[in-house]
Amino acid sequence: MKTVSKRQYQVGEVIKRALSSMFREGLFDHKIKDFFSITEVSPSPGYQTAWVFISALDPTKNEEIVKKLNSIASEIRYELAHKLDMRSTPALIFKFDNSLDYANRIDELLNSPEVKKDLERTDDIEE
Repeated sequence: MKTVSKRQYQVGEVIKRALSSMFREGLFDHKIKDFFSITEVSPSPGYQTAWVFISALDPTKNEEIVKKLNSIASEIRYELAHKLDMRSTPALIFKFDNSLDYANRIDELLNSPEVKKDLERTDDIEE
């Protein structure tokens, strides 16, 4: 697991707030009509690139929204540059945030009969 510096985290949060504000103001409503949330922005160590993770309100449209966002990423970057006080604005790469799916899968595994049986067995051993 790679570590993120405090500065990278702060820059990511600034970009996330600016992007959220831009989409809330409706700057790109004519191109993106679907509802989504920006869950995380992860800039590269040199700040040349930032990965923007999104989660769609309608999970069946995740891929479609990511494609649309990536197709207008240069426009978004241009508008973002006007909002940020940074030397250079990173290139944006939009990706679907699958962390919720991953968490749900872990929850399913933990609630599976096999794991519950193992947990009951270890409770018996401890007593």
